[in-house]
Amino acid sequence: MGESVYTLKTARERTEKNRLDELHMALREYMSNQPSFAPQIYSAMPRRILELGCGSGAWAIDAASDFPDTEVVAVDLSPTLEGVPLPKNINFQIVDATQPFRFDQKSFDVVHSRFVLMHLPNVKDVMERAAQLVKPGGWVVFEDMNNRRVIETATPVVSRVMNLWAGIAEARGADAHIGKKMEAIVRDTGLFSEIHAKKIVMPLCNRSSASPAMMRLAAAFRATMQRVAVDWSQRFSAEGISKEVAEQFDIELDADSPEVQHEIYFVWARRTVE
Repeated sequence: MGESVYTLKTARERTEKNRLDELHMALREYMSNQPSFAPQIYSAMPRRILELGCGSGAWAIDAASDFPDTEVVAVDLSPTLEGVPLPKNINFQIVDATQPFRFDQKSFDVVHSRFVLMHLPNVKDVMERAAQLVKPGGWVVFEDMNNRRVIETATPVVSRVMNLWAGIAEARGADAHIGKKMEAIVRDTGLFSEIHAKKIVMPLCNRSSASPAMMRLAAAFRATMQRVAVDWSQRFSAEGISKEVAEQFDIELDADSPEVQHEIYFVWARRTVE
């Protein structure tokens, strides 16, 4: 997969690294300072973890700290972690997830992916191949968004921009709404005996009665959407996301419209013990 398929900046750019780090910290706080909603990861005491699409490396670095005796293999299409000081138990590799993996099947106790699947063409194939990497008794953890929710609930320009981006992603073979479909894809592999799913409906406005942790997560998502819209206006003006549209997008997100919501899905599943 060439980088042209990916519709965001890579984490080699400091502004993008900062955005990803801030989003990671807000989500980790919402998860009560855990690496995911899957408590079984801790009880499983994994010896080898794979993160697909590590971006800034924030999740992989936390996993390496949470499991100091575990090898954490962090992969990304872009050389995001080259030259970055890393814990000794992280092994960073440049890997194109849309191509056959060079890892052995059944070689990881945990395979994790966050907010990456929605950018990948042939995502069902990627998920099925990732599932094959999990050892019997190990866990796959997929976390991603359903952008349909924000399109349907947002103010006019926010909805328009998100819908335009979804179309751009679709034209590149990706699925901006993959979050809602992940559980079914995992179940259809037939490899997993225990499947869990969780959905977060997140109010994007700043005047909600939601918990403080939810509001900090919503603030991080608003900020990330505003930064991304600026990037899109520089790259996809011809598709309708102009500088003026991005500026109105920013204004509407800051207007705290209470009905605007986003939706995140979390799926974790244990591979059947043979």
